[in-house]
Amino acid sequence: MTIFETGGDMKMIKRGFAMTAIATMFLSGSLYADTDVSHNWNAEGEHAALAVFKATYESLGGTWKESAFPSTEDSQASAKTRFLGGDPPMVVQGVLGGSTADFASAGMSADLSAYAAAGNWDEHYPAGLAASGKHNGTWVSVPVFVDTVNWLFTNKGVLDAAGINEPNSWRDFMSSLNALQNAGVIPLAIGGEDWQETVAFDHVVLAAGGASFYDSVMSGDLDAIGSDTMVDAFAKFAAIREFTDEGKAGRSWNDTNNLVVSGKAAYIFMGPWATGGYGEMEEGKDWSCRLTPWSETVTALADGFHFLKSDNAEDQEAQRLFAAALTDPDTQIEAAAAKGTLPAVKGADPSKFSGCATKAVSRMNSGKTVTHWNARSSGLKSALKDTVTAFWNGDMSAAEGRDALLAAVKSN
Repeated sequence: MTIFETGGDMKMIKRGFAMTAIATMFLSGSLYADTDVSHNWNAEGEHAALAVFKATYESLGGTWKESAFPSTEDSQASAKTRFLGGDPPMVVQGVLGGSTADFASAGMSADLSAYAAAGNWDEHYPAGLAASGKHNGTWVSVPVFVDTVNWLFTNKGVLDAAGINEPNSWRDFMSSLNALQNAGVIPLAIGGEDWQETVAFDHVVLAAGGASFYDSVMSGDLDAIGSDTMVDAFAKFAAIREFTDEGKAGRSWNDTNNLVVSGKAAYIFMGPWATGGYGEMEEGKDWSCRLTPWSETVTALADGFHFLKSDNAEDQEAQRLFAAALTDPDTQIEAAAAKGTLPAVKGADPSKFSGCATKAVSRMNSGKTVTHWNARSSGLKSALKDTVTAFWNGDMSAAEGRDALLAAVKSN
């Protein structure tokens, strides 16, 4: 899947989006449309990205309103409840893919076909990302970011103080965890949210079986899930648990990331949005990022906004303006840089982004990508997170973890 395409077409893309936005603003008949954005972007970089979209939306004449939630599940559950009560938010931020299908299948999604046609969205998004915003071929959501997830972030100062070299293999990584623990620091920072635990599980599944095995597991392949390789994955998961801290229960990802920023912890498994909290820290000197488990493959997903259906003309006007703001290339690129990730639209200059983000570009452009679990079906996501959390916080054996996941996937 090609993510970045550079060259002369970029000016045409920007001009087309800008003309669409201006035309939308004046055809709407009002410069004071209200939107209601439901989201769970609560960290520093996420706030900064949201502020970029807000500024463009307000410049087009919209009036901003938002509802912040601690998690995606809370935000989307609230949106569905409000929809059924006749007072839906206009847009809901979230990972596209499985949740796109959930909203659309429930009859809650707005039809964005007219906006997509006017803005020529199919030309301005890579095909794979365009598909993430569609249900049965109809645009219902807007992709804004491409997130790659299987990264290990390192505080280089912590490793240097302990006399440890950055690991180049899973074996090296495990050895360094033991050395860091002996040095009196937190080797691996993982928080107490189910998605953080499941992001960590990503790495052990890849370490145990590679990209093809990962894709099979996250596609719900029962043979892969029931295999001895999955037992190995759970055994590796149990092994890294021994190098986390006792304060992880209930801790947010932002607070967990700050342990690495402050030098209290050496490593964190996270996507490149983690860099939004690194402030004045210098990449390559103070911190580094590596695809793990030292693989050429990236696990990727599209982040964006689901648009909910409304018969109210003012709501529809707000959605037109917000769609124009979200799909403006300059706005997406600025917001992505603030969040520490990649924009979804074609034409961005990779040099504008962190090394982590640019390292992922060549892998994605050469097809070395598998779809992350968070963009899969809601049934698979639920089975995976529930099982991983139960295993992480319980005393199951690796074989029992494998069997529990197999049973959960079968029941979903």
